[in-house]
Order: sequence, then C-alpha cells, then structure tokens
Amino acid sequence: MPKDTTSVSPWSVFVNENSDALVRSALLLGGPIAERRVLRLINELSYGQSITTKVKRELDALEDLLSLRHVDNPDREEAGYFAMIHPASRDVDRICSLLDRFQTARRSQDCLLV
Repeated sequence: MPKDTTSVSPWSVFVNENSDALVRSALLLGGPIAERRVLRLINELSYGQSITTKVKRELDALEDLLSLRHVDNPDREEAGYFAMIHPASRDVDRICSLLDRFQTARRSQDCLLV
C-alpha cells in the first residue's frame, strides 16, 4: 500500500494546535534560548517539511525540556529555571498536559513510519 504523502503529519497538527503553549513552556523551563529553539522548530514543522534528522533531534530536545529530564543537573540552565517554578503553579499542570499531547503526537508519527 503506498504511503499517503498528502496528509498532514501528526507533528504539524501538534505544532499548529499547541504553538503558543510550546513557546510559553519553553521560555518558562529553559529561558530565551529554549524559546528561540522552539520557535525555529515550530517554523520548520508549520510548513509541513519532512521530518529530517535535525528536526528529530530538536523534537528530542523539546521532549527532554518538557519532561524535565535535565532539571537535576546544576550545570544546565533548566535547573535554575525549574527552581523558580512554584510546585502549585497552574503552569505545572499545563506543562504536564502539553507533554502528554507531545508524546501522543510522537506515537502517532511513529505508527506512520512502520
């Protein structure tokens, strides 16, 4: 069965639906550098470009940021930004929800590649 090349990728859908939340979360968790990185990623995915190795690397970095993978490393900027977030902040729930949607998009994309 031929692959449908006209459909929109799960990543493009995810980015279009969540771009504002992605930018806010990146700024909150990783500062201006992470914010710019996410803006570049959104730009690339918004135009429906193919998922290149570079884009995959950026998606992995975004998942690391949203999942708080590096917040316990004092040598990483994420540790300082994370320390400034109050645990009861509504942002915590928003980021968790965003991560869930991110991982759903990743699973959907992986299913298309099989």
